[in-house]
Amino acid sequence: MTVLIPTCERVVDLLTDYEDRALGPLDWLGVRLHLALCPPCRIFLEAFERTPALLRRALDDAAAPAAEHALAAALTALREGRVPRGPQHHPEPEAWAALDPGGDPLRAILLRLHLGHCESCRELRGGHTAIPPSREPLETLRPYLPPESQWRWIRRGLGGGRVAIVQKDPATGASLNLACLPGGRSTPVHDHQGLECALVLCGALQDGPAHLHAGDWIAHDPGHIHSPTADPGAECWALITLERPIRFAGWRGAIGWFN
Repeated sequence: MTVLIPTCERVVDLLTDYEDRALGPLDWLGVRLHLALCPPCRIFLEAFERTPALLRRALDDAAAPAAEHALAAALTALREGRVPRGPQHHPEPEAWAALDPGGDPLRAILLRLHLGHCESCRELRGGHTAIPPSREPLETLRPYLPPESQWRWIRRGLGGGRVAIVQKDPATGASLNLACLPGGRSTPVHDHQGLECALVLCGALQDGPAHLHAGDWIAHDPGHIHSPTADPGAECWALITLERPIRFAGWRGAIGWFN
């Protein structure tokens, strides 16, 4: 992270002053730049801004049993000093439609993996479709993917990285991809012709201002340019859905390869 653009954690600390217009010019500019680059923090800010109205409505309405249960569980955890664990980056509200009947089956696999990692999302969305995490994420995934003999691995100029096209919809061109990036390595700079959704399976990854760990979700709109980097010391594996093929910058873009 640069000196000017704060981390996600710092932005969360500054949000109250940001909303109260009490930040100095440098902090205000840093928050604005971070929000422009970080979809998860924009979603967090929207939820932050909706909270007062939701609280007022909650005080006027009888609490639903599920809400009472969630509140009781949260208060118990606070009293016992338990620190919430699990993913810090969650799917956008509209992404969950992929789990509905007739939803996107490729994106649904990522959502089910996220549910397996994330207790808070299971409480909100239900956990009956969750795929539980394990120490061997690829073994866990195999029952939900086509046979490995059908995967198409690509290893071209990725600094030791590998990408497998696991499944592709011939009608829409959308694809499900499994990516492995060695520790400390970056993917080549590229942009997107369609929506990209990614779910980290193991390891850790820096993607713009977002630092992602196992179970974390991130989505990028068409036109977004980035070059994610795996944390040093261990491989990072991620499952990725692409509405359209990506476009690499430089010589990779000139020869037009990915999928």
